[in-house]
Amino acid sequence: MDDFTPNSQAGSTEQAASNSQASNEGTGTDGQYAEYRWQGSDPQNPYQNQSHWANQPGAYYEVPQKPKKERKPLGRGAKTALKIVAGVLCCAVISAASVGGFAALINNGVVQVNNAGSGNATFTINKLINSDESDPATTVSGDMTQQEVAAKVLPSVVCIQNYQQTDMRQGLSGSFWGQGQSQDDGSDSSDSQEDSGVSPTSEGSGIIATSDGYIITNAHVVEGADSLKVITSDNQVYEAELIGSDTMTDLAVIKVDATGLTAAEFGSSDDLQVADPVIAIGNPGGLSSTVTVGYVSALDRPVTSSDTGYTMNCIQTDAAINPGNSGGALVNMYGQVIGINSSKIVAEGYEGLGFAIPIDTAQPVINDLKEYGYVKDRAMLGISGQYLDDWSANFYGLPSGMYVADVTNTSVTEAGIRKGDVITQIDDTDITSANTISNYIMDKKPGDTVTLSVTRGLTGETFTCEVTLTESTGQ
Repeated sequence: MDDFTPNSQAGSTEQAASNSQASNEGTGTDGQYAEYRWQGSDPQNPYQNQSHWANQPGAYYEVPQKPKKERKPLGRGAKTALKIVAGVLCCAVISAASVGGFAALINNGVVQVNNAGSGNATFTINKLINSDESDPATTVSGDMTQQEVAAKVLPSVVCIQNYQQTDMRQGLSGSFWGQGQSQDDGSDSSDSQEDSGVSPTSEGSGIIATSDGYIITNAHVVEGADSLKVITSDNQVYEAELIGSDTMTDLAVIKVDATGLTAAEFGSSDDLQVADPVIAIGNPGGLSSTVTVGYVSALDRPVTSSDTGYTMNCIQTDAAINPGNSGGALVNMYGQVIGINSSKIVAEGYEGLGFAIPIDTAQPVINDLKEYGYVKDRAMLGISGQYLDDWSANFYGLPSGMYVADVTNTSVTEAGIRKGDVITQIDDTDITSANTISNYIMDKKPGDTVTLSVTRGLTGETFTCEVTLTESTGQ
């Protein structure tokens, strides 16, 4: 085979020109339809009519390309089938990942499977604080409907009746009326506590904390009671005894002699968020088992008691909390108690503005009341008296401050403070209200010392002294 090089291409061009001239002359034409043919191994025009010479030696040619098959568009059925297959594959991948993740949680101890021999296993979720420790396990059942929450919590909320000595009522009973009046349950009042010299003076609500009869309520619900009655949601009536009461936080614990009661489930108020739905359950106005629905309007709302001056961060809600609701339950949508309602701190003159004591704040107080009858490690000065404002002080010719009416702390007595003195300062803080002293020592412990500035009531003599704070026992 001859090489097709530029030099041979030049020689062939000259030869082709010679042949062309001869051919033109032989046809007797002007060369308009002259025909060029290559029959040797040296092509004249290798790119002309290549397919005709494809099988002959010496010719350059291109290998014919197979025609491309046109792709037919998929029909609607085929597209649907592909989508189904793709969806199944995605679900399979996600399911595998979910199973793997859930298995990892089980292996790490975050999730525990509780079978207990039954066919329906439950899962317990452990809320981890950090890698080293965790809170006790809490079984979470998931959000419930309002009706389900009410059905769950209502048996755990009771009515509490406060009976106090009323000599007038006792005198009227049997003399003016002639005989005891009929009670709601049809029994004669001769069997009631009214004949023993006491009658119900107020009502409130309470939350069953344990199945053996411990009940949480507000301190003002049981304040001044000579005896207490508890009425459950199924109209069972029990006598109750006061275990402990704390006026500062407005919390109290009472006890009935019963077993098998439906104890409430307690959640965490720290998990609440603004706008969470909540339900208030209690006995407003004596209307037992009343349910009102609302939302968390605000968290950590500081509310100061007008009686004690103690300021507590509360849950603000628009769920109706009225007199009689005090001591009742504020619950989340898991049916868990997250607050203790108090009509004592409801903003008067406003609608849809109620407050509840957060359960996480109440829990340590409740535990102390149950165990000791009072709140442990709470300091007090150990005096009682009355605040003298500027007008009263000028009237009596005394300085404004805390007038001492009684002393119960030995350290205060030994420091020389006695009845009739006026305390004008505690450390460097002026006494400007009835709550100044209690607010100042709120963060202190029994055994801490403070310096008091005192004015002797009779002589006007002033002096300072250091006293040691004692422990408050709630008495």
